[in-house]
Amino acid sequence: MPWRRKLVNRGEKTIHDPIHGSLRLEGPYLDLLETPEVQRLRGIRQLGLAHLVFPGGNHSRFEHSLGVLHLVRKFGESRGLEKEELLLLGAAALLHDVGHPPFSHTLEALMLEQLGKDHVEVGEEVIRGETSLLENGEALGMEGIPEKLRRWGMDPAEVASLIKGKHRKRYLAELLAGEVDLDQMDFLLRDAHFTGVALGMIDVERLLSTLVIHRNRLMILGKGIEAVEGMLTARALMYSSVYFHPTVRTAELMLANAVEWSLGEGKSPWELYAKTDGELLEELRRMGGYGGEMVLRLKYRQLFKPAYEERRRKLEEGERRSLLKRFRGWGSLLELQREIGEEAGVPPGYVLLDVPLVDLFLSEPRIGEVEIPVLVEGSRIRLSQLSSIAGALKEGATPRYLLRVLTLPKWRGRVRRAALKIL
Repeated sequence: MPWRRKLVNRGEKTIHDPIHGSLRLEGPYLDLLETPEVQRLRGIRQLGLAHLVFPGGNHSRFEHSLGVLHLVRKFGESRGLEKEELLLLGAAALLHDVGHPPFSHTLEALMLEQLGKDHVEVGEEVIRGETSLLENGEALGMEGIPEKLRRWGMDPAEVASLIKGKHRKRYLAELLAGEVDLDQMDFLLRDAHFTGVALGMIDVERLLSTLVIHRNRLMILGKGIEAVEGMLTARALMYSSVYFHPTVRTAELMLANAVEWSLGEGKSPWELYAKTDGELLEELRRMGGYGGEMVLRLKYRQLFKPAYEERRRKLEEGERRSLLKRFRGWGSLLELQREIGEEAGVPPGYVLLDVPLVDLFLSEPRIGEVEIPVLVEGSRIRLSQLSSIAGALKEGATPRYLLRVLTLPKWRGRVRRAALKIL
């Protein structure tokens, strides 16, 4: 096989990872690792601005991608996947996050509004070579992803399809984008480790040993139900306690509104979304004005405060649909922010509306997916039929609060009155 000969000539490297130990990379993986698109991920924080609340949460999308590749290889080798399958899956694992804008999911809603695409769709275009997030990488003689993939006998379109969760071999797609997948296993473990929040700890070894491929599907053996319940519970708790922590949300909305302001000042979306975290902050700081002030506030943790809040409660399905319809996207939030600000007599940009449920389903569509098939005596049974925990988690995918209105402390009273009138 041609790629095996190249692999021997390419040598190998060992990368030391605090989560999985020593990670061995060779051949096609080393080649892809050296692309500018993957190297850019070193400058994209995995948890956006969560480090303002959890000081250890400074890890990047780069090491997460390496972790997913490690789990792919570990599972694939233990289950005897064909070399071609493992190569394709490993490439997709390493590349699955290349479409992220700065600060990961922080700008996802804004990106979708401006470009009509989320980070997965942008990643697909990058892998196929249709979109570039590079800044002068070509001037250094660096090859992009499509060229590297073709060199190793892979079709960029097939790899791009796989990160979207689509493939004729359904189990390959489910390993990266399913109810219980290797991407989630790594980010839960990694985020729990670096934030110090033990709620995200999961039994990866048990999960890997009880995941099986049966009739073109990824399934869990009956003896692995408890491990899956633990993972689904950990995922729900990490969203409410870390990813959607109220203070983290406040900081991320301040940054997103600063980027929105910069677009109004003439910046193009691609010009900003292609940057790393540090480059984006420096550009906003250089522009001054509202964007520069928000960067300074984030630097010294001088954040907006809640003026109005609707607490968490169980929503009926109709209420959930109504909420998602009313706050259907970034544009509708901006319009309501403007209305409340005008009613309160507050300058534009100093009233922020936080509706986490909308962003939850945008940033993590898997949050409501708990129906991984369970293989019991040769029959396939839905997890919720065997687990009351799974059903409860599906119904209870709600953050700590339904919505908040944020402003500077000096304007809290007048903004609260305006919010009560308009909302």
